[in-house]
Amino acid sequence: MFFYGCMTVLLLSCKIAPKEIQYGTDMCHSCQMTIVEKTHASEIVTKKGRAYKYDAIECMLQDLDKRDVSKIELFLVTDYSNPATLIKAKEATFLVSKEIKSPMGANLSAFANKEAINVPGEQFNWDEINDYIK
Repeated sequence: MFFYGCMTVLLLSCKIAPKEIQYGTDMCHSCQMTIVEKTHASEIVTKKGRAYKYDAIECMLQDLDKRDVSKIELFLVTDYSNPATLIKAKEATFLVSKEIKSPMGANLSAFANKEAINVPGEQFNWDEINDYIK
């Protein structure tokens, strides 16, 4: 009985799912700034269920250069139109626009719906934004 209880706890603790960002408390894994802006945060979750949180999309993208991305299960970004809502980065449209400032100065935002973009700027998909930031 004890064995099954331990296995259940172990399996639940390794759940591969986004972890809620505690704005004003959680620190960016890359730059160590406190995550406060609900419109630009991002997160990755490894295949083992460990989450890494970032205050800006550009922090996450720069941190990916130091990681084996094959070990990452989820790439998540905040939908700028729906603050504090994480969406799949590979399905997002990214916008670089001087009209929308991001925490680290790249002026980078993500949108779940391309039609929600109502300011001028350059639009990118996941692969393109990775190349652009590098």
